[in-house]
Amino acid sequence: MYRDSPILPMLFQGAALEYAKVRIMENYKAAVPQLFNGKIQFLIPISLGDPKKVDLSLAVSKVEGVYTGKTCLTLDMAYNNARLIAKPESDWLVGN
Repeated sequence: MYRDSPILPMLFQGAALEYAKVRIMENYKAAVPQLFNGKIQFLIPISLGDPKKVDLSLAVSKVEGVYTGKTCLTLDMAYNNARLIAKPESDWLVGN
């Protein structure tokens, strides 16, 4: 739905990331761990439209003390990656 939208960068960099930060501050379990190349990353929920509906997951890594996101995953991909460490307990990932 959003893939070809001309306003996708604005959606993602604006409200989507801010809402993800608030969600994680309210419940740290919203950031779900995954293992990538032998290092822990966190999958964070990104809502591009309706804040109650998660559209994708952003994989973030800590680089020099700053969390940086470089990869977006579908919810199915995020669930498969997260369950390799432990059973995901976050509501946005388990409910799919």
